[in-house]
Amino acid sequence: MKWVFIWLSLFLLAGCATYKQDIDEGLSLAKKGEWQEAEGKLEGVLNNPQDQLLYYMEIGALAQNQGDYERSNALLEKAERLSDTFFPENFSNRAWALLTNPRQSDYRGSGMERVYISYLKSLNYLALADKAEKTTKKRQLMDAALVEVRRIDIKLNEIRAQNPSYQDLNAKENQAFYLKALSWLGDFYTGGRDTDKFLYRDDAWARYMEGLQYEMSGEFDDARISYQKAAHLYEDGYAKQYDLPSITAERAWLDTIRMMQKGGFSQSEIQQKIDEKLSVDMKETLKQYHKGNAELVVLEHQGFIPDKSEMTLLLYADPRAYSLVLEPLHGGGNTETNDAFRWFTLVYADINPLNLIANYKTGGVWGTFSGIFTKRVILGRPAWQQLHSANIDNLLTEQTVRVTVPYYRRFTLDQHQPELQINSSETESFKNSIRMTSLADIAFQEQLAQAQRDIYEGLVRELLRSWLAYQVSSNVEDKNAALLLNLIGQVAVFASSAADTRNWLTLPAQIRLTRESLPPGEYMPDYQVKDKKFSLGKVKLDANKITLWNLRNPD
Repeated sequence: MKWVFIWLSLFLLAGCATYKQDIDEGLSLAKKGEWQEAEGKLEGVLNNPQDQLLYYMEIGALAQNQGDYERSNALLEKAERLSDTFFPENFSNRAWALLTNPRQSDYRGSGMERVYISYLKSLNYLALADKAEKTTKKRQLMDAALVEVRRIDIKLNEIRAQNPSYQDLNAKENQAFYLKALSWLGDFYTGGRDTDKFLYRDDAWARYMEGLQYEMSGEFDDARISYQKAAHLYEDGYAKQYDLPSITAERAWLDTIRMMQKGGFSQSEIQQKIDEKLSVDMKETLKQYHKGNAELVVLEHQGFIPDKSEMTLLLYADPRAYSLVLEPLHGGGNTETNDAFRWFTLVYADINPLNLIANYKTGGVWGTFSGIFTKRVILGRPAWQQLHSANIDNLLTEQTVRVTVPYYRRFTLDQHQPELQINSSETESFKNSIRMTSLADIAFQEQLAQAQRDIYEGLVRELLRSWLAYQVSSNVEDKNAALLLNLIGQVAVFASSAADTRNWLTLPAQIRLTRESLPPGEYMPDYQVKDKKFSLGKVKLDANKITLWNLRNPD
């Protein structure tokens, strides 16, 4: 049985390399806007039991980009069901991943990904409703879109219930000094880092989209409530957390006020909200909403969420301090290595006071300083004695153990200001696009929040795998054969170490919103970003109606 483990580790080497290569090729095609070709490539690599959820999400998103909305919804509905059933952990699945690598476990998805399954489905239903000729069918599809909106609301409420709110974080910042000191002492054993600020706790943009879809369906009071929730979230911390412009909150308040106007609120209430929440420029925008006007809403889903990379850490023992020490493998001064090292110092480096003391005891002043290049796991004497009884301390002194963890390389979002051109009897140009969310930053911060879990799971997994390989060679009587088996085992375990770098890669990096109130009539809108132009074609904008342009920009 022990032999099987070594050969299994060797077998996984080729599989991991091929998987990463095929994913990169599929993503490269998607970035060129070659949606069908990207689907073909990703379909081949993701069509396996452990990547089933990822398969439905990736292929469902690519189907939407191709305008195949019904097929997209069928795929995303399967993803919806899987994402709900994955919460009970499968023990055998986790045990298998512990002995091999985490990519062999079922992909479970993140909270943000669960929300955006319903988000994309709602856009599919709106697109199908726009194409429907019969009024009853159009109404049916609009209602289906609202079902997805309510699913978003349920999912976000579940996420909110499990995480501290922005108000909780703000209260923590303003609490008394002695309470801050107690919180600081409580962080001794959590790396000295407060990960609460990185959590995905709610989604202002998803709340805003709830409001937009309620407004499109004529449910103005529900729209007002959703727009107002979005406005509060942007104000309370969402815009700051994800580096969004402050005008996002103003935009949400403007639409809240419009729904108040349609919902029968008194003029004094409306004016009070205008004076409190809108700048001079946004007040002018509100004045553009004339009775009987139509509205064109452009949703630009731009770019792609960044993919994760793997960081290699070397694990060794420090018996004097009863500790295990992790240190990043230094591979030169290239950009990827520098990004990995920055991530390590940001997330893992020893800033915990107890670790600083242990570093000082083992290395003096330089040892304390060198802690920024290492992560120390203090076990204490009782736990160390257990390692000694299992010969794990000998293992760590005789060979190098590799631990891999996921991380994000640096990325930059497109900062160009899009231009909307309305070609009618005379050409009008608007540059009022607002970046309303950054899914790239959400994914990045979700990874920061779970980084400590990743490193401890990786450490336990690689210790177990190395110990099993060590036991194989230790039980062989022939010394030459034992040495050979030990070498093979070390190489197999070292090379097959892997981190779980999977995520939903075809989601956009950011979403920009453009809303323009226009007189009813026929138009030929163009949308230009940098040197790339998108055309909607001839479209009729009806009075008191919203026309939605869902635009996927791969650049």
